[in-house]
Amino acid sequence: MTAFIDADNIHELDPFVLWDHFEAKDVIRTTGLDYHGHSGINAISYPVTGKLRHLDSSGNQVTLDSGDIHVMTSGNGIIHKDTMTPQNGRVESFSLWTALPAGQQEMADASSANIASHQIPLVEEADSATKVLIGNYKGALSPIEYSIAVTYLDIIIAPYGVWHFEPDKLQTTGFIYVRSGRAYIGGNQLHPHQMGTLHPSTLPLEIRTGSIGTRLFVSLGEPLHQPFISSGSSVHSSTVNMSLGEQRIKHLMTSKKIDSL
Repeated sequence: MTAFIDADNIHELDPFVLWDHFEAKDVIRTTGLDYHGHSGINAISYPVTGKLRHLDSSGNQVTLDSGDIHVMTSGNGIIHKDTMTPQNGRVESFSLWTALPAGQQEMADASSANIASHQIPLVEEADSATKVLIGNYKGALSPIEYSIAVTYLDIIIAPYGVWHFEPDKLQTTGFIYVRSGRAYIGGNQLHPHQMGTLHPSTLPLEIRTGSIGTRLFVSLGEPLHQPFISSGSSVHSSTVNMSLGEQRIKHLMTSKKIDSL
């Protein structure tokens, strides 16, 4: 597991509060995490190799195939369990968390939504193919209704290719993450498993490749401009809301243990 975004750069990447790349090889049985809790965040799960089984306290139970998307809005508190089933001995998935807007949305009841891969738009261009996981890319709109203004793209660029995008003027923060190959942007080179933080800007993005093709992710968002208080598993705009979220999670975990007796 390779986790990015921590207390040192959480405000720089507002509204993003976590980016996680989970990958394992030679897996012979299901792997994952038992029940645990979150509050104050939206969590997007995106398995790319293997199947992801998700169960949560909002009543959602689903098995995601490779390429499907799951969005969990934790609000005032949710507990969930995720397990992955390997494909040819491998599992790989990505998790992106964003903060919820302070106030009513931050402390709303938890919910979940699932989107199958075939429902997610794919924009094919001369040098690239772009899967629109969240948001809008050149007129192709993701079917996922998201709580804040975010663009989340899974992109494949051919060798010696160019990918160009003019994002929403309000989405001034974000990052690029290279899954495979090499990417060149603004005079910088990114290698596999490297994340590049984008400077706040309203300028177009241009990403180039060299002699090998590249698969990468681009995440852009409109800053919330609110305090971020993080416990690691939850993020809130105030200590009061963090305390309420922790109490709710504790109650859900206790109820889960009683139900399992």
